[in-house]
Amino acid sequence: MFLRLSLMAHASATSLFRSLATRLFMEQPSFLRYLGKLLLWVIGLVLLAGAVAFWYWDREVEVSRGSTQESIGFIVAKGEGATVIAERLETQGIIESKLPFLYYVMRSGFQDKIQSGTYSLSGTMTIPEIVERLIEGKIIPPGIKVTFPEGFTASMMAERLNENKLPGDEFLMIVMKPYPKWRERYAFLQSVPEGVRLEGYLFPDTYLFPKEATAELIVNELLKTFEKKALPLFETYQGKTKLGAYESLILASIIEEEGKNAEERRIISDIFLKRLAIGQPLQSDATVNYALGTSKMQPTFADIETASPYNTYKNAGLPPTPIASPGLESLRAALDPTPNEYYYFLNNLKTGETVFSKTFEEHVGNRQKHGL
Repeated sequence: MFLRLSLMAHASATSLFRSLATRLFMEQPSFLRYLGKLLLWVIGLVLLAGAVAFWYWDREVEVSRGSTQESIGFIVAKGEGATVIAERLETQGIIESKLPFLYYVMRSGFQDKIQSGTYSLSGTMTIPEIVERLIEGKIIPPGIKVTFPEGFTASMMAERLNENKLPGDEFLMIVMKPYPKWRERYAFLQSVPEGVRLEGYLFPDTYLFPKEATAELIVNELLKTFEKKALPLFETYQGKTKLGAYESLILASIIEEEGKNAEERRIISDIFLKRLAIGQPLQSDATVNYALGTSKMQPTFADIETASPYNTYKNAGLPPTPIASPGLESLRAALDPTPNEYYYFLNNLKTGETVFSKTFEEHVGNRQKHGL
């Protein structure tokens, strides 16, 4: 289409050029003919520049691609203009640059024909393909709303997905044995030992998935949300503790299960960090539950004797991976703890109170006092 328009424009310009040349060369004195030649050169250069510009932008429209290889949900708000849409398409990696998109939309007269809605778009699509989808209103059918609460494990997430008729089993397979490409796609996964499960990086939030969502798409959405919401905390509080990024995530996942609010979690974080520093076991009930696949409020003596690398009663140090998906409060607690003199704490299951102790003797006394 653009090639035909370019040829027509070129033909019209050529006809005009010949008409001007005849008048300037045949009917005017020599001085004026000189000026006429100069004018024709200028007009010719302008026409040539215009033809080159047309060719360049037509080519950009056809060959330009974005960096996003997978389909993502792109929302066009009601009344949103072409310029704003182009800027967001560029920001999300669906197109390489907003300029070819705007050129195509304006030249085609489509700027007022884009329809609002949620679209499935990717950087592998050409600009004409993207615009066609936007003006024809080829929106994604209403999706499935799924909420993953803070503290959910990957297994719990898989179960929640299955309940909503989404591929939970396939999701769990990917999470437990992730593809190498996830490490290539997300720089923050470089600190994770190769082949280790993605537990902890699956950000707890409310998502809207297409009914036809694949397990890979779901995993990608959770990792992308972690990158957007959690990663800035690691950058803000970097270096405040001696733990690396992955170790901090593991600690945050334990804190998520042990503390009830932001203040408590930051105190518990400092307790755990002090224990790690002196080689004292963390003795977290949450890690025992993870090892056994249970959710007991208080594990039994037999439970805490379980032989598992996740049992922090039997093993000093951190478990090998996170045990849940921590929320932002727990992440901040792990990265920015509140200094204190406590080494022990207990949760009164009847009152919900968390009781802190400075010494083991004080801790034993508190256990007896609270009937634990």
